[in-house]
Amino acid sequence: MSPTQVFSHQQLKMDDFTFAVVCMSLVSFTTITYFLRCRKPSTSATHLPPSPPGLPVIGHLHYLTDLPHQAFARLANQLGPIFYLRLGQVPTIVVSSAQLAELVLKTHDHVFANRPQLISAQYLSFGCSDVTFSKYGPYWRQARKICVTELLSPKRVNSFQLVRNEEVTRLVQAVSTRSGVETDLSELIFRLANDMLCRVAFGKRFVPGEKKKNLVSVLSETQALFAGFGLGEFYPELEWVNTVSGMKRRLMKNLKDLTEVCDDIIHEHLKNKVEPGKEDFVDVLLRVQQQHDLEVPITDANLKALVLDMFVAGTDTTSATLEWAMTELVLHPKVMKKAQDEIRGIVGSKGEVEERHLHQFHYLTCVIKETMRLHPAAPLLVPRESMQRCTLNGYDVPEKTRVLVNAYAIGRDPNLWENPLVYDPERFVGKDIDFKGHDFRFLPFGSGRRGCPGSAFGLATVQLALAQLLHHFNWEHSGPSTDVDLEEIFGLAIRKKTALILVPTNNKNPGDQQ
Repeated sequence: MSPTQVFSHQQLKMDDFTFAVVCMSLVSFTTITYFLRCRKPSTSATHLPPSPPGLPVIGHLHYLTDLPHQAFARLANQLGPIFYLRLGQVPTIVVSSAQLAELVLKTHDHVFANRPQLISAQYLSFGCSDVTFSKYGPYWRQARKICVTELLSPKRVNSFQLVRNEEVTRLVQAVSTRSGVETDLSELIFRLANDMLCRVAFGKRFVPGEKKKNLVSVLSETQALFAGFGLGEFYPELEWVNTVSGMKRRLMKNLKDLTEVCDDIIHEHLKNKVEPGKEDFVDVLLRVQQQHDLEVPITDANLKALVLDMFVAGTDTTSATLEWAMTELVLHPKVMKKAQDEIRGIVGSKGEVEERHLHQFHYLTCVIKETMRLHPAAPLLVPRESMQRCTLNGYDVPEKTRVLVNAYAIGRDPNLWENPLVYDPERFVGKDIDFKGHDFRFLPFGSGRRGCPGSAFGLATVQLALAQLLHHFNWEHSGPSTDVDLEEIFGLAIRKKTALILVPTNNKNPGDQQ
């Protein structure tokens, strides 16, 4: 789970960008006034990182594309592993090497532990009171502690084993009915992640259309707003931009809808108490809210922000990782067969994949790691913001500078990985490179005190679902495997631009070794 970030959670939509720029040019007085008022970033800094040529007012926004992680990787090839950008009004530093990532996420973790207060998060995270976007301080420490000890602890993750098994079984059953025919696996995988997170967070699946304002439709709009791009994020002083573009109206309406559906869910949970061990996230947070030893009281708005954070952060990242894994396996049938042989050999011909088997699937774990290396769900991690002046690799980083760690570029660095563009799970065999961010070449869940707290939950879902799909079915692309599209699209996580359409065939003898 790697939750929510300025680019990874805000897809750059150039139509909005063009519209906002036109508005700025029409309202020339406002623009000129801003330009004259705007302080040159980092005037107190004596030695900023290298920077490409910029333009008045917009700074370096013209370097952004709809795939900023790739644009930043290209800039790193020209300027080096650390460079400075002025994105509108926002001073930004991008780092693209494992050495610099370690400096940001470990050595100077305390300096870069803050989050920028993004406009969408201010509305949809109830004043940035979730774990992902809350400011570094007492409230964040308490919120993270609650998530780590109450919502996402090993014991709690294990308690959701039945939910995972039931939802993955539903996925397998859905695929079975499509044996031999073209199947939109992307849709089925996203439905799995959505239903599973709904049950874990809110206690039940939500069927579209069952209410006028049901959670599915409201959360779909929430995800779209987090994934959308508003130029106002880069011009905090020009609030009128979000008003003119309609972004503020959408944010306010979605916040109102979120509040209503969450109030209904909370009221239902208060009315229908459950026994310990069967609690969902809402139940747990309602119980914790009543504790008298909290350093900072948890308001109802905080409760909503925390549970929505778990849902939004988990749905897209889980489904994107599964989607990319199946995509690469179809492109590399020898890798798929080796993973299937491992799973079918351990489970047996009449067995079912159970969570007790997962720790035995060593090669499958390497497949997942290699997928996350080439296709990190959050390629720029979650943005950080410096709380004081700092030095990185001899360069000055002023206070209140946004810092982005390009995990995408690090995962494809030829100085760190042999043949980095080749999909090869063997590179992880026998290597002590885990998912926890201890090795800064591999950062699928970030690292440091603001690393993703939901990694164990997300991995359990990905491992079980992928193992079941490979155990029960053989998979082929309807055309040549070389025709499988690898083009990306930005959203809450990096997804395939086109749906993954595959042909599954029921595996009648899972234990047979071919």
